[in-house]
Amino acid sequence: MMKNTKLAYGTPAKVLHWLLALLLIGQSVVGLYFADMPRGDDKTELLRLHASFGLLILAFMLIRLGVRASGERVEPVEGTPAMLKKVAHGAHLALYALTFIVIGAGIFTLLTVGWNVDFFGMTVIPTWFERDMDLHHLFEEIHVYGWYVLTALVGLHLVGVVYHTLILKDGTLKRMV
Repeated sequence: MMKNTKLAYGTPAKVLHWLLALLLIGQSVVGLYFADMPRGDDKTELLRLHASFGLLILAFMLIRLGVRASGERVEPVEGTPAMLKKVAHGAHLALYALTFIVIGAGIFTLLTVGWNVDFFGMTVIPTWFERDMDLHHLFEEIHVYGWYVLTALVGLHLVGVVYHTLILKDGTLKRMV
C-alpha cells in the first residue's frame, strides 16, 4: 500500500518513520560524543558529518511531509478518547516542529561561525555571515536545548506506544510496522 488511508499508514510513511527514527538516534549519539571532544581535526570532521546527516534528515522530513499530504489522514483507532486524540495530535505536530527547529538551529550554528554547510563534502549552503560568536552561541543553545525537548517528546511518544500496546491493546503500533 503506497498511500496512507484512514485506517493505516502506507509503506512510504512507515519506511520514513523508522528511517528517521534511526537517523535521529544516530545523530543524538554522535552529537553527545563529539560535544565533549577536544577541539581539533577529529572533532571538526565528526561535526561536518553530523551536519551532513542533519541535512539528510531535513530532506527526509520534507519528503515525509509530502507523503503525509498526499494521502488521507490516518484516523486514531476507533474508541480513542477525545483528550488522547488531542494530546497525540499536538505531540506529533511538536515532534515535526522541533525536528525542523533543531536542524535549522544546527545550520545557523555553523553559518554564524563562518562555515559553509556541506552535504557529504559538497557545499550546499554557503555562509553569508561574518563570524558572530554571540549569534553562534545563541543558535548552539537553541540546537542543544531544542534537542532536549525533542528527546523528551520522543519519550512521550514511546510512552504513548506502550500505553496503546499494553494498556489499550488497540493495535495502534501494528499500523506503523
